[in-house]
Amino acid sequence: MAVDDEPLATPDFSTPRDILSTMEVRLPGRRRPDGAVAQDLLVPVRLFLYGPFLRLPAGRYCLSFDGDFPRPLQGGHPMLGVEVIAQNRMLRAWRDFTHEELRAGDRTLVFEVPPALSIESGADAPFEFRFTGFGTARFTLTGLTLRAAAEGEAASPMRWRMLGRLRLLPVSGAARLSPLSVSGLKFWRSWSPLFLPAGLHRLEIGCTAGAVARPADPALEITVRTRDGHVLGTETFSGADLSGGRGGFLFEVPPDASLDSGLPQKIDIGVRHFRNARLTLSALDIVHLPAGTGPAQGVVLAPSPRGASTRKKILIFGNCQGSLVARAFRENPGFSKRFSVKHHFMELPANLHEQGRRDIEECDLLLIQDIKEWEQYPLRAHVPDDLPTLRYPCVRFASLWPFDAFNGPDDKVARNKDFPNFEFTYFDGLLARLRKEIPDPEARFAAYRGLDVKGVIDPKRLHAFEEKRLIAMDEKFPAGMGAYILENFRRKQVFYTTAHPNGAILAMLMKSIARELGVRQMFWFPGPLDSLRSLQIPVHPKVADALGVTWAGTGTGYLVRGEKVTWEDYFRKYIAYYG
Repeated sequence: MAVDDEPLATPDFSTPRDILSTMEVRLPGRRRPDGAVAQDLLVPVRLFLYGPFLRLPAGRYCLSFDGDFPRPLQGGHPMLGVEVIAQNRMLRAWRDFTHEELRAGDRTLVFEVPPALSIESGADAPFEFRFTGFGTARFTLTGLTLRAAAEGEAASPMRWRMLGRLRLLPVSGAARLSPLSVSGLKFWRSWSPLFLPAGLHRLEIGCTAGAVARPADPALEITVRTRDGHVLGTETFSGADLSGGRGGFLFEVPPDASLDSGLPQKIDIGVRHFRNARLTLSALDIVHLPAGTGPAQGVVLAPSPRGASTRKKILIFGNCQGSLVARAFRENPGFSKRFSVKHHFMELPANLHEQGRRDIEECDLLLIQDIKEWEQYPLRAHVPDDLPTLRYPCVRFASLWPFDAFNGPDDKVARNKDFPNFEFTYFDGLLARLRKEIPDPEARFAAYRGLDVKGVIDPKRLHAFEEKRLIAMDEKFPAGMGAYILENFRRKQVFYTTAHPNGAILAMLMKSIARELGVRQMFWFPGPLDSLRSLQIPVHPKVADALGVTWAGTGTGYLVRGEKVTWEDYFRKYIAYYG
């Protein structure tokens, strides 16, 4: 058995480690009873699998997956994309896969963890693997492993094959455009969201032209621009230019528009056909070029000083709730026209401090979550005295989880066993105590289920403290969230974990912040605002009984990594895993 001061082990990936069970699943994905993940809905460009937020030693790694991949509607185009993201903003690798490649067994992605993002550096840089389906086929992932890359395995240049992501469904292979094309096809946009890393890129086309009366006249125009209209690069090709069948141009994605900024701008690819020739467009690719390749030909968006932009810049400090607030503001059209928003997590890693200081210098308003971590915010000294600030509450509810380490004693044995990559995100202080007192796992579970042990916290007493705290929160932040929680928690699931409220509560928070900013805007909760439901911690049936909670019982299903589990399933697994 581990002890509290046992040295923490470095994660070992010398042999393949199965990680599919640790991934988070979202619609249109579905976790099957056998653990596989099915993508059943034919919706365009949709993330359906992500995680598991691993902290990794420096080195090269190979991500491999297996599955069943039936023939797609669009042959010859990618049907699945895989990307590796560090710190939710740094793209370390990307690759898309066609049906032909997948059927041939080509199902790997190699990426590198540089020293600056490694465990050894001390940076908190969780690595995330994101799987996106392009809506051309139903398929199932049956396996996902991560291992250290072998000698000779190297990362490939990042290339986005965009032709199948234009509005051409269900066309297979090349796109054939004639002068008789209807006007709606004269200018196309991609089905993206497409986000690109900062730096130099090359757009490459494969296109041939039929008989052209005037070869020097324009035949095709390609434009790369951000969704808000900034042109990053454009090129017009004549019939003569297309006689070789290939073409392209360079463009640069500036840091402030890139994925690295933490506030990426969506990228559009515009294709204009001048309708004076028959064109066959066989490829439309974006290739990321290594740093130092050369100067870009596109327009660079220089950062604006504070107050210079027509849209006010808001910087939000806070935990995962702050991240959702930022996302909701960005995705709400009425708000995004007036404001641009960035989010700084409460423990901003050192490698992001330089960008963070620029964010502070450029922002017009700082939104500060009312949490003690603000006192330790590493860039607090860089906040100008004249910068307007606005406080917003951290919404939490401890009553349903009195044994959670967020609300009381920790489980250091469990935490040390997995550090820094946790099998369970939330630790149970009571089970930590019972592990020492009751060695037999079955007897320990029986004691935990019955709560027939001395010194167990009284749920009613804890809830009395929570009532006072929530009433005080409403007095300080008059949004009515505390009253809503107290009125509704017994009859419906208003929280998924201690600090993960449902979408209805977050919509109330958004409305309150918008009112403080002078904006009258509705925020609907079924979408991004309710995304915290993907991780739910079961409520102890005895706690539910004590507080009169009607929706939580022994048979209630809770969503954990895309799978519904009961309270008993979850905590038996906890005991079996940690001993």
